[in-house]
Amino acid sequence: MNQTTDTRSRKKVSWRAAMVTAPSVPPVYGIAVEVAEHNLIILADKEVKVGTSCHVYLDIPGTQVNKKNYVDFTGNISCTSLMGQVSMFRHIVQIKEINTIQRENLLKALKST
Repeated sequence: MNQTTDTRSRKKVSWRAAMVTAPSVPPVYGIAVEVAEHNLIILADKEVKVGTSCHVYLDIPGTQVNKKNYVDFTGNISCTSLMGQVSMFRHIVQIKEINTIQRENLLKALKST
């Protein structure tokens, strides 16, 4: 299995997400529902085309109650499908570039869920 279809390493989460496809275009907001070290699934009410490179922001749970904790990285949309029952788009995002500190924060958040 490849990283796109291997669901064993993904953890079920419910984190707010934003995908920015270009600086002049408003972000596409959604919810990250499954996250792993190299890929994630985001549900959103707008479509982002397959092959699009975007900057992704995830609102991850933090250790301090009142402090927001974000992870950001560059990713590629590898698959997009419309889920008819909920009228939302399911985007599979492959993580392309993420700095070391952001990756550590992501892995820490995944361990705590």
